[in-house]
This record gives sequence, structure tokens and C-alpha cells, in this order.
Amino acid sequence: MRILYLIMASYALHAQTSLPSLIDSAQHNERMESYQQQSLSATLGYESAKYSYFPRIDGFGSASFVDNTGGFDAKQSYSAGVKGEFTVFDGFKRENLLDKNKALENAAKYTQEGAKKEISLNVIKQYFELQNTMDEIQTLMTMRDQLQAQLVRLEKFKSVGLASEDALMRMRSEVSDSDFKIENLQYQADRQKADLETITNQKIGDLSESSVVAPKEIRTLELDKINALKYSRDAKIHEAQISDAQNLPTIKLEDQYTFNDYYKDPIANMRVEHQNKITASLSMNLIDFSSASLAKQALMAQAHAQNSELIYATKEANQNRLLALRYIERSRTLIISSEQTYEASSKTFEAVKKKYEARIVDYVTYLDALHVHSDSINQLNLAKRTLNYAHAAYYYYAGLDPKEFVK
Repeated sequence: MRILYLIMASYALHAQTSLPSLIDSAQHNERMESYQQQSLSATLGYESAKYSYFPRIDGFGSASFVDNTGGFDAKQSYSAGVKGEFTVFDGFKRENLLDKNKALENAAKYTQEGAKKEISLNVIKQYFELQNTMDEIQTLMTMRDQLQAQLVRLEKFKSVGLASEDALMRMRSEVSDSDFKIENLQYQADRQKADLETITNQKIGDLSESSVVAPKEIRTLELDKINALKYSRDAKIHEAQISDAQNLPTIKLEDQYTFNDYYKDPIANMRVEHQNKITASLSMNLIDFSSASLAKQALMAQAHAQNSELIYATKEANQNRLLALRYIERSRTLIISSEQTYEASSKTFEAVKKKYEARIVDYVTYLDALHVHSDSINQLNLAKRTLNYAHAAYYYYAGLDPKEFVK
């Protein structure tokens, strides 16, 4: 059993972290739980508004005890009963309340769905950024190993007078500079890992290679943010219309059934033990000094503000969708350019390295070629991952969840 546990622990330590698993975990973090609870709250609010159409039934009871009774007072009296109340007409208040809560429910659902897609894009972005940082560290380590090998070689040449002090000091400086950059990037990677672990609630191990499928012919959808704004605006309009209900009559029917009991009652023969009372009532606001009207104007002003925000968000979404396509085109061009640069720098470096070791060129030429070669490696890796992120960004601005296109 112990051996099995050790095998499983070893596998867990060396297991690779995949992008799909991180996105799935992030879509169930505490922030998403908050959105889910807000959506549930809005749904319950809508259900509550639906039941306002049903009659309301209340129970009641009372007991009274009198020490000094008058001529018509009972020493003790008890009553209990039930009362049913039904609103026949309330100026369309309930209808607007129901529509308002339904709009709020839809707004909360779209807000939750939008947050889910946004968190997918954020995880993809952070994942590729961390991979780029780790690649830069690896490139610098490889570069440092080559510099250290050349430093050992120079020290031997210096000991027999075949290399200058300047060349030796410059090579040591390059090694130290590589150590500085590696340490700086390792801290950057630690910060990026911490951010990724916070959003995903997962411990980050070795990152597996992932990619995002290139978009082909896809049907774009309205952004969830825009739909949420639409329903939020509609909720304000319905809330404003509720204010109008105060200017219309409210008609109610009540049916009350009461049981009575008396003790030491001088007029017991005049009392009734049970009674059924039906009441029809009408109430209407006559003067409120424009309170309802001003409240409606305030709510409509908020609705107009949200409508302006909606127009801007729609315009921004259309621009972002077009820019996302341009981003993909740009990234593809950068990959072609980076591949050509990498191929050229690799051949140049190999040629310069041979000439340097044959003492045909000096250390300055060697170092320049080494830096250009290292930069071209990082540039190519960055360009490839930028293209993958560009694909994810396009799916997001097309109203889709980028997670569905990660492999």
C-alpha cells in the first residue's frame, strides 16, 4: 500500500499542468461562485414575484383579560381566525414587477456566462505568458552555459598569454548579466504562477503544450455583456412603470372567518361564536406632490444612461471583433518573419562560433551573434503563442467560450 502511495505521489509531482484543466478549475473558483449565487438570487426573486398573483391567507388569534369589567365587558375573551386577501387590480404593479424581476434574472445569467468566458480568456493569456517566461529562462540558461564554456576557454588562453584581459572581463560580465536576467525572470515566473494558482485554485507544475484551434467559418453571437446591459436597462424601465401604479386604483377582496369565545360575559347571548366577513376595498392616491412622477423620471434617466452605455458597448464589441481578426493576421505575419530570422541567426551563429573558436573573429562578434540567436528563439516562441492567444481573443469577441477551442 505504501509503495502504491509513493507511486501516486511521484506521478502527481511530475504530472503536467494542462490548459483545459486550468480553465475548467478557474470557471468554478470563488468569484464564479459569487456570480452563480447572484444568478440564483435573481431567479428566486422572479419566482417570488410570480407567487404574488396568488391569494394571501393569514391566521390570527388574540386573548384579552380584564380585571375591572364594565357593564358590557367580558372577563376573558378569545378569538382566532383566518383571513384571505386577493388583489383584483393594482394598476399593473405586479405585472411590471414580474417583468422587472425576469429581466434581472436574465441579466444575472448573462453576466455569469460572460464572466465564465472572460475567465477562460484570462487563463489562456496568463498560461501562454508563463510559458513565454519559462522559455526565456531556458534560452538564457543555454546561453549562459555556452558563455561559461567560452569563459573557461578564454581563461586557459589568458594563462598562456593568448587572450587579453578585456576579452576575459567582458566574458565574465556576460555570464554575470545572464545570471541577473535569469533570476529576474524566475521571480517574474513565480509571480505569474501565483496569479495563475489564485485564479484556478490549482498548484502549477510543468506546463504542457497547448494550442487554440484557428477560427474558420463560425457564427458570431451577441456578447453576454451586451445582453446583460439590455436586460438591466429593461429592468429599470419596468421599475419606472411601477411608479405609475400609484396613480391607478387598487382593488382588493378580503374574506375573514373568526371564532370567538367569552368567559364571564354579561351579554353572552348577544355575542356570536363565529363570523364570516367579506370586504371589498378600493384605494387610490390622490395627491403625492409629484413624488411618484419624479421617482419615475429618476428611474428613466438611469435607463437612458444604461442605453447609452449599451450603444457604446455594442460599437466597441464590433471594433474588437474586427481588430481580433487583424490581430490573427498580424500574428501569422510575425511568425513567418520570426522563422526567417531564427533560421538566419542560427546559421550565422554556427558560422561565427566556428570562426571565433578558430580565432578568426573576436569575442565582440561572437557575443553579438549569440545575443541575436537567443533573441530570435524567444521571438519565435512569443509569435507562436501570440497567434494562439489571438485565436482565443477572436472566439471571445465572437461571443463564444475560448475554452471550447483549446486542445
